[in-house]
Amino acid sequence: MLRIRFVGCDAVQPWGASPLGGADAWIAGHATSLGVRGGVAGLYGWKRTARALGSTGAAGECRLAAAAGSPVPGCGFVGLAGLGDTAELVPETAEPLGRRIGAAVARPGISRVFVDVGCGPEAAIALATGLVLRATPPMSLRSKPDAEAEACPTEAVILTRDPALAADGWQRREPAVEATLWARRLVNAPANTLTPAGLEGEARSLGDLGVKVSVIAGTDLAKTGLNLIQAVGQASAVPPRLVVLDWPGANPEAAPLALIGKGITFDTGGISIKPALHMEEMKGDMGGAAAVLGALKVAAVRNSPLRVVGLLAVAENAVGGNATRPGDVIAARDGTTVEIVDTDAEGRLVLADAIAHARLVYTPFLTVDLATLTGAVVRSLGHWRAGLFSNLDAAALRVERAALASQEPVWRLPMPGPDDDRLDSDIADVKNCGWGTVPDAIDAAGFLGRFAGEGAWAHLDIAGTADAPATTDLERQGPKGYGVRLLAELIADLETDPWTPSSD
Repeated sequence: MLRIRFVGCDAVQPWGASPLGGADAWIAGHATSLGVRGGVAGLYGWKRTARALGSTGAAGECRLAAAAGSPVPGCGFVGLAGLGDTAELVPETAEPLGRRIGAAVARPGISRVFVDVGCGPEAAIALATGLVLRATPPMSLRSKPDAEAEACPTEAVILTRDPALAADGWQRREPAVEATLWARRLVNAPANTLTPAGLEGEARSLGDLGVKVSVIAGTDLAKTGLNLIQAVGQASAVPPRLVVLDWPGANPEAAPLALIGKGITFDTGGISIKPALHMEEMKGDMGGAAAVLGALKVAAVRNSPLRVVGLLAVAENAVGGNATRPGDVIAARDGTTVEIVDTDAEGRLVLADAIAHARLVYTPFLTVDLATLTGAVVRSLGHWRAGLFSNLDAAALRVERAALASQEPVWRLPMPGPDDDRLDSDIADVKNCGWGTVPDAIDAAGFLGRFAGEGAWAHLDIAGTADAPATTDLERQGPKGYGVRLLAELIADLETDPWTPSSD
């Protein structure tokens, strides 16, 4: 991962010798009304550089060019990052600025970057977060490297007023950033390599960090009553499974936070088969499981005192002679009978079993599930906010607080009312989806809510936020690793402000 270092604002003089060595690129801050900011503010040549770059200092602007006539001798590239008219960067604006800087410096010829925008330690941490997340390229399986597509600096030195405090904060932030990049790699992996067994292998790697990993698979699925997971994955050559990760925290007997992820390693739709166009994207239908894996890794690396149990409902929804058919009735983990009217609504099936299993075995104080579940949430909220559903205001508020802190935004949507009959079945307790004009995201949440029982539960539909649809200054096209940082912030929040019985 791109290395981050913090130094004091007066520690480096770009025009002279420095114990830190030279930089390939130097980025200074440029405010609309205050001019060039940071330690280089009074250096002759920056006003001329601003004119040459066409920099206005507007927020969201980042200009970088080869350093001909640069005020920084020996530096190959110089740039100006727009600060707008703000007198002080705050984390909410620093992370997007870091992303824009990351986009600018991810090019061949830049290995070491100095960023001097005049910021405090909290803003410096946020800026570093955005820079790493945007500059790091996606995984590549090319037989020959693509220097342009795979370019990434190896180190960024960020000048800040309190480097020691920034370094301490980054030590806590870095595991979540690294886990987000891991989740991206998992979501980007082709389904012929990241099979259900491959995803289990990735989960088992957390055993080295003290996470207890167990797997329910084969005939044990039926013995345990996890029949919906079995039904979804039974047509695949690689069997389905429920992967359970238990981080003990300070008290392995305590009621845990349960995190549940949809882990469909490829989704054909089953017999209710999807159109061929863009079906290759269904290798990423395990983004929820990747987020849960990342969050468990963060909890372990940080040695969280909170007990956290992760459940990955893992299967490949394939087509074959043994595939589940529309109209089949299957008994779920808690005994609820489900009429499967659409085999392409498989995510809610595997999640239902996992949610019920968590409730019956672990009695969590709060359950949060994540899934790339419905197209309806994409049509409703686009690619910028996940859909949040919950059976309890206190649970929704906790998730919303974590979303705000992590800059992974959510928007709460309504649950079906108590008289809703859209999922009523003529033959079973419930059917797995309804047909009609009501958004399927609401139907899916209503279905899952039946398996959560009376305990606190929240559901995040991340179908729109799991991937960036196009490359911009803020995102590279492809998997975003959405949810890792949100869950990491939720864990941290529950460490400092524990859930109490009055919360629900």
